[in-house]
Amino acid sequence: MQEEENKKQSPAADNTEQQQQLNTSSTDEQTVPAAETIFEVENNQIPPSSQTDQPQPETSNQKPETEKIMEVHHHAHDPAAPHHKKNWKSYFWEFLMLFLAVSCGFFAEYQLEHKIERDRACQFLQSMLVDVRTNIKTLDSLLYQDKIIIANHDSLVNLLLGDNAIIDRAAFSKKMGAVWFRSFLIRKETYEQMKSSGALRYAGDIDFLKKMMDYERITNFAQNRNQEFERKYYTELFIPALYKNYDLTCQLNLDSSNHSDKFKMEKIANHQDVLTGNEAIMFRNGIGAALTLRLERIRRSIDAFADARKACVEMEELILKQLGLKPTD
Repeated sequence: MQEEENKKQSPAADNTEQQQQLNTSSTDEQTVPAAETIFEVENNQIPPSSQTDQPQPETSNQKPETEKIMEVHHHAHDPAAPHHKKNWKSYFWEFLMLFLAVSCGFFAEYQLEHKIERDRACQFLQSMLVDVRTNIKTLDSLLYQDKIIIANHDSLVNLLLGDNAIIDRAAFSKKMGAVWFRSFLIRKETYEQMKSSGALRYAGDIDFLKKMMDYERITNFAQNRNQEFERKYYTELFIPALYKNYDLTCQLNLDSSNHSDKFKMEKIANHQDVLTGNEAIMFRNGIGAALTLRLERIRRSIDAFADARKACVEMEELILKQLGLKPTD
């Protein structure tokens, strides 16, 4: 019985001794530096008792499966691994792809913005076409009315040039009739809006832009000629000269609104006013000078209006061509 108990205790004792030896071995390995251990082994300085007496733990070169998998996974993503190093071609293609992506984005945005601006320019041109056609109608009316005024004033000047000793002022005022001034204010709101918004660069090529600038210059000159040249003389010299040389009844002829008043029209119809001597001479010189100067101003305005109308017609044709429309549209 005692022997059996010794046999049972012997494996346990052996295991205990083996565990103690392993702990002693691991402790020695931790305390002894690696370089000194290698040096002692190479020079056979390790005591034989430490090499033979202590049992060595069994070791295996086989690593756990999980460790192998982890090692493979680790090496596959290791940027320092030789077979995963990037060469200059890889960097070049990456840069090229990024460059192309950014360039395509900018190009698409530019094309979209360019299309929006061209659509806006097209709308501006359509609106400007309306302005140009309105200017043509206004100029046609001005040219027609001014020619009538020139014919009337021309006949009155020829009458005064007859050097008659007697002048019927009442008949003269009836023949002159009402006088007025026709203003020319060019419509250019759309053009000014195109300039302020920067839409002119999308309206057409350089030749088209030059034509637009010529159109603006010529029409502005016609407006300035009418407002600063003709109107100034009309208000400051011509009208004061008429009121100075007409009596009260003759002055009623200057305003067409009096034609709806029966009493005033009766006074005009029954009015007798004949000038002779110095009065006739003063009237001839004063009214003759006023009429002559006004004729000169109106003729200069007509020349400017004719040039402006020509520029408007050319601008209309260019806008229709730019919009792809026919002249009848």
